[in-house]
Amino acid sequence: MRYATEFLTDRRVLFLLSVSTVSFIGTLTFPLHTMDWLALAGGVVVWYFTEYIVHRFILHGILAKVMPKAYDGHARHHSHPEELKYLLTPNHYNIPGYVFFAVVAYLVTRHFDTTSAFLLTLSLSQIYYEWSHFVSHRPIVPLSPWGKWMKKFHLLHHFKNEHYWFGVTNATLDVLVGSDPEPSTVPSYSTADKKRYGEHGKSADGDGVFQEPSHDIP
Repeated sequence: MRYATEFLTDRRVLFLLSVSTVSFIGTLTFPLHTMDWLALAGGVVVWYFTEYIVHRFILHGILAKVMPKAYDGHARHHSHPEELKYLLTPNHYNIPGYVFFAVVAYLVTRHFDTTSAFLLTLSLSQIYYEWSHFVSHRPIVPLSPWGKWMKKFHLLHHFKNEHYWFGVTNATLDVLVGSDPEPSTVPSYSTADKKRYGEHGKSADGDGVFQEPSHDIP
């Protein structure tokens, strides 16, 4: 409960929840039609690609110079993986991002309810992403086998080699493009502060702040 409260009361999550709530109401202003259903699917698909592309190519790759402050903030997250300040997407990116997506969606569809449907699943997908990322850096054991596996997958990115394993909610694009190697075949490369976390991401001082991947994960 403590960690759920910490997550749900964060201003970045509150913003996403407000987008989801307003979008849900907007989606139901008219009976759902075919374009609305396509827009609902479209929000999930857009986030699916956004999650991987932003993480790999902007926060770690060749497009880092496009958003240098985002790159620097992500580097601080890698140095201090458990600090909430660097753990969730800042609102100074969330807000203009959703304004951009809302404008584009409306220009394409010319319907308020269809635009709302797109923003609804886009924001819900991001909330799921933020929660998955949050769980990965808190001493929380996910309830499902999938959640446990994805937590281990993300921690490989942090504590094995940050040039691989970019997915947070799913690993399909990593598998498809080859950024999911067998861990034993790549060298260790991590910018996490080993004095604070010890080897493999375990808290060096044993205070329980960050215990993964010591949980029982298959």
